[in-house]
Amino acid sequence: MIPQYKALLAFLIITAAATATFLWVTRNTANKERLNLEAVSKLRSRFAITCALLLIAALALTLPHLPYPRGSEIPDKVVFVAAKQFAFGLSEAPIASDAQWEAASQGPAVRIPANRLVEFRVTSLDVNHGFGVYSPGGVLLAQTQAMPGYVNRLRLRLQNPGRYPVLCLELCGMEHHSMRGIFEVFATGKE
Repeated sequence: MIPQYKALLAFLIITAAATATFLWVTRNTANKERLNLEAVSKLRSRFAITCALLLIAALALTLPHLPYPRGSEIPDKVVFVAAKQFAFGLSEAPIASDAQWEAASQGPAVRIPANRLVEFRVTSLDVNHGFGVYSPGGVLLAQTQAMPGYVNRLRLRLQNPGRYPVLCLELCGMEHHSMRGIFEVFATGKE
């Protein structure tokens, strides 16, 4: 099952449980004469403690698996990205002019070694764009904004070799749907 469906299923289960709880509380508190305030107070305390413990457990289980680097780890490779209507220029050298962007957007795909930390330095030469990195299978892996006059840094460690498409995630004009870029992740053989 793909991660988006797992997340949707978890959301639906949690929503159903919360809805059932609210319905049960509504049904059982309709008659105020039967309401035992001491029991309600104890139940409220147990509920708050249970929610806090569930939140702590969820954080403890998920935070170690975030795809972001720890501390001041130096990236193994830096890829410069400049967005411009309607393509991404990806290069191993900074992109500061239209000519450099043209060469980067029309040239061969940047190659990135698998299982190495790569830092994308993302900017825009015209308007705001979204920089979305997708797996070869079409799953969104990470995203950041591409903004004129500002550089956002996105660090990833990509394990699977293949061609990774980059799509714009922010409506940027009439040809937004065709705005793409691509880079290639290759196996290094050292793993």
